[in-house]
Amino acid sequence: MRAAITVLLGIATTAVLLTGCSLQDDSAEPSPTGVVTKFPQDTDRTAAVKQAKEFRAWVATHGTGSQQEAVARVQRIIGARDTKTAAAFISTDINGGRTPVADPTATAKTIAKTFSSYRSSTSKVSVYDVNGNLLAGNTRT
Repeated sequence: MRAAITVLLGIATTAVLLTGCSLQDDSAEPSPTGVVTKFPQDTDRTAAVKQAKEFRAWVATHGTGSQQEAVARVQRIIGARDTKTAAAFISTDINGGRTPVADPTATAKTIAKTFSSYRSSTSKVSVYDVNGNLLAGNTRT
């Protein structure tokens, strides 16, 4: 009986590994406080990269030196489609880019605040590190 259970557990484990399933919750669902702690799935990478490029270009023209330095870390932006209830999810290379960031949280806060100036119709801005973990965010009221 013990051998049969061991074999079944081995088969189940192999099935999980082969199908890409994970025992870890990788969802981008809001926590009980309404905060999305992991970068949501990017369903349109081209649009996300385009939004990031447009944001960096705007900051290059209108931003301060520290804003330009922080926003240079932005890789993709999903959400924020010009609606009053929009939320923007900003992916960066913080904690994994070519150069280290001395204060990742301060840099992320600068990005969030700058994005709120750039896209005033966005109600929530969340900034994520290179691994998709939430660094900072803000909410417009």
